[in-house]
Amino acid sequence: MWPFSLLKKLSQDPAVGQTRGDYIGCYLLGTHTSGRDDDISYISLATTREQLHQDARQYLQEFLQQHPELAAAERLAVQDLLENWNVRADAHLALADGKPSQPLAVQGGSELFLRTGMRARKKEKGVYLE
Repeated sequence: MWPFSLLKKLSQDPAVGQTRGDYIGCYLLGTHTSGRDDDISYISLATTREQLHQDARQYLQEFLQQHPELAAAERLAVQDLLENWNVRADAHLALADGKPSQPLAVQGGSELFLRTGMRARKKEKGVYLE
């Protein structure tokens, strides 16, 4: 039985902030255009909640500044997400063990997603920078 549990553990992504070889667990925050699997843009690959919060705040504030033509209801939805980021992110990540099937927010045809995953670690001169 133990070989199967070891294989299952090795096939899962490491927890956020934990490392496995050349990879580190992280939060994946990005946008995706509905119906287009080739249109994914990452906003943050943060390894801490503080960095995730900072990246999300910066992105949402810039989004509001760059889109002054947003309808009042859409602007309020983005502002609500910005003001209640920690509560909304906690609830969203708790949904399906870090891999929610629903987007965090939808704006027009674009979806804002948040989930956990992993990314390559930064390495310089043979030393990991994280």
